[in-house]
Amino acid sequence: MKRIAIALLAGAVGATALLSGTAAASGPAPPPKDIFEVECEGLGSVIIAAPASEGGHGVAQIVGEKGHGIPVSSTVTVTDVTKGTVLFSQPDAKGGGQGNHNQTSTTCSGTDAEVPASTFFGERGLELPEGILPGDIIRAFTESQVVIKQ
Repeated sequence: MKRIAIALLAGAVGATALLSGTAAASGPAPPPKDIFEVECEGLGSVIIAAPASEGGHGVAQIVGEKGHGIPVSSTVTVTDVTKGTVLFSQPDAKGGGQGNHNQTSTTCSGTDAEVPASTFFGERGLELPEGILPGDIIRAFTESQVVIKQ
């Protein structure tokens, strides 16, 4: 179960579609980014572009506006919506809880994925957990404390 939990945490952040840049003649393509719509206290609904490979600790750019967010801590919760059962919930804090601890943070949250279990687990190369049916709807939801810079 621990292997599934780690895979879910790593995969939940990357569950949305990726935008990939094209390589320019002057160098390699930029790393892919995940695009999310999140709700942030004081900002409302914003679209962000976050690095796909930073383990949830990369700076997210606010799309179409000036500003970015630096994640301090987050909790990813994966739920079988069909059964109303939380499959996994994992908190994570940057720097063991010491990252950006002297800066004011804002709560931001959003759904990273809401797809059939066959898709959610299949994309990660995992077998369905016991009791989960292929058609069950799985939701990955993240709530984060973020330092907003505008």
